[in-house]
Amino acid sequence: MIIQDELYSLVKQYVEPEMLILIPILLFFGWMMKKTPSIPNWVIPYVNTVVAIAGGIALVETVVDGIIQGILVSALSTLSYNMYNQWKKKNE
Repeated sequence: MIIQDELYSLVKQYVEPEMLILIPILLFFGWMMKKTPSIPNWVIPYVNTVVAIAGGIALVETVVDGIIQGILVSALSTLSYNMYNQWKKKNE
């Protein structure tokens, strides 16, 4: 539980609350791209980062903050996906 508390405090400290809506959206986009056979897996994080940056620029006051927030949210989305996969493998 220490990891969850530390992760929560880092997210709360660095990520704007309005940006958190992008995490499930990015997870959904990633899932859609993973199910598309013509899209290689290595492209998915790059596309998600671009989408997150665009969302960040749209949701946050300044462009620089939007870019930073988009990168952070994209990283959180990838982290969430990887943590879920590790949990799923552990519980199989």
